[in-house]
Amino acid sequence: MLNIEKSLTPRLKMIADLVPPSNVVCDIGTDHGYVSIYLAKKGVAEKVIAADIKKGPLAQAEKNIALFDAEDKVEARLSDGFSAIGQNEADTCIIAGMGGETIASILENEKGCKYFILQMQTAHRHLRQYLSIHGYIIEEEAVAQEGNKMYCALRAKRGCNHALTETELEIGPLLLKNTPPLFYDYVRYRLYEIECILKSVGNSEVASGRKAHCEFLKSEYERLLRGENNG
Repeated sequence: MLNIEKSLTPRLKMIADLVPPSNVVCDIGTDHGYVSIYLAKKGVAEKVIAADIKKGPLAQAEKNIALFDAEDKVEARLSDGFSAIGQNEADTCIIAGMGGETIASILENEKGCKYFILQMQTAHRHLRQYLSIHGYIIEEEAVAQEGNKMYCALRAKRGCNHALTETELEIGPLLLKNTPPLFYDYVRYRLYEIECILKSVGNSEVASGRKAHCEFLKSEYERLLRGENNG
């Protein structure tokens, strides 16, 4: 018997674990559909809409849905973000494997979901800033490692505006507060990214501003790695 759990990478399992019990989940940008299938087979969701903007990945998702005998609970749907999702049709949405700016633009047209599981590949600050400004509360954050790469995901819900510090925007307020097992590995990974950026920035006025910001983050990450976490 096929085991869908074996198809989940650590990143995908992290995303799936952030999903609360739901009536309907819409998985925006489902790709191969593994997370959608997992949520249905494990009973986390009564129904899952596996949505993707591209026909190729959606066709692969449909094949996997059939392969794992999940057609009764998982529906593949061609959709540009929430375009093919009905108002209040889903109570939870997943938007994962995209840049933070892309995720924020998709959220502009969300259709009344209660919970939002978001996994950004880049632009962490941009996405958390968007959530903060637009009245989302981050209620859980997680980190996963795949090979030499580190990933972060979060679960948010509607609430009141909540200002975040620069370090909270970059690393995550709840990661800073709870310091989960992979926290320091994640900070080292983000520090390495900043050091790479610092080596590549030029000398223009724009580059000078970016360099100053990166220098600040570098000092913050080094402070965290010394165990000096002031929140």
